[in-house]
Amino acid sequence: MTTAVALCALAQAPSALAAGDKSGPFTGPAAAIDERAVLAGKEKLDPTAGYILVSGPARQFGMFLRVPDDAVRAEWEADRQKAFAKEHKRYESALASWKADVEIAKQTKSTPPAQPVEPTLETFEHAPIELHDVATFGPMFIYSKGTTFTYLEKVRPGTYVWYGNVMGGNGIPVSGTCMCMGTVRFEVKPGVVTDLGNALQVLPQWSAEMDVARLDLKAANDKRVAEGKEPYPQFSAGNLQTGLPASLKDWPSVQAEFHASPKINNYYAIFISRLPPVPGVLSYHRDVVVDERTGLEVESPTLVSRQKPKL
Repeated sequence: MTTAVALCALAQAPSALAAGDKSGPFTGPAAAIDERAVLAGKEKLDPTAGYILVSGPARQFGMFLRVPDDAVRAEWEADRQKAFAKEHKRYESALASWKADVEIAKQTKSTPPAQPVEPTLETFEHAPIELHDVATFGPMFIYSKGTTFTYLEKVRPGTYVWYGNVMGGNGIPVSGTCMCMGTVRFEVKPGVVTDLGNALQVLPQWSAEMDVARLDLKAANDKRVAEGKEPYPQFSAGNLQTGLPASLKDWPSVQAEFHASPKINNYYAIFISRLPPVPGVLSYHRDVVVDERTGLEVESPTLVSRQKPKL
C-alpha cells in the first residue's frame, strides 16, 4: 500500500466522530459504510443523513464537494472568526517580540527586524468554503465486493458536485485529476440512498473529448488506416448499471439525477480536466459549460489559482 493510499484510507476510516451527533441531524463528516456493519445491525439507516452509492467492475476513488448552503455559510464564518482570533494572537505575540528586538537593536546599533504585519479579516486566508463538506470514496473501505465493487458514503444531505477521480482531502495530501473545467451535480436527500452506479464512468462521451492523448490516438489510427491496417481498438465504457446490494434491500433509494455544473477552482493545485459531454445533461461551446436540459450556457465564477506561478 502506498503512502498516499494509506493516508486516504485513514481519512475515510469509520469512527465515532464520523458517525455524527446522534442527538440531532447528521452534519458530517462523511464516512464510509461497511456491509458487515449493516448485516450486524450496527449501522442502520439514518433518516437525517444522505447516502451516495458508487459501483463498478473494479476499485476506484473519487471526490464530491457539497454546495454550501446558508447553514454551512454560518458554520464556515464561525470557524473563520475563530481561526482569525488565533492568528491575531500570534500576531500580538510576534509584535511584542519585535518591540523587544527593536530595543536590543537600538542598544547594539544593529538593524532592527521588519515589523510584523497585522492581519485583517479582509486579508486573512482561510480554507475555502467550498471545501467545508468534502466526501471521498475508495480505493479502500469498500461496502461490498464481488463481480461488482460497491462504495457507500454517509453524507450530509444537499447538492453535490463531482470533483473527479481525486483521493485525499480533509487534511490528507491530495492527488488525482479534478473536473474543474466542467462537471455535473446531483441532489442527495435525507434518508435515501442516491445511486450513481457506474454512471460517472459510462455516461460521459469519452471519445468526444479531443485532448492531447486522443488526438495522438486519432493520428496514429489515421496512419494505420492509410497503411491498410486495422485501427487500434477503441475504449468502450459499457452500459449503465445501477442497483443496491441485497443487504440494502430495505433502504429506500433513487437513481442520481445529474445536472450541468459550472467550472470550479482547482483548490488542491492538482491535474485539471473536465468531464466529457453527457447526453441530455452536459455539453460545451468550446470552453463554456452548457446545460443540455435547457440548451443555455452555464455561468461560471471567476477562477482563482491557488498555485503560485513560477517566474
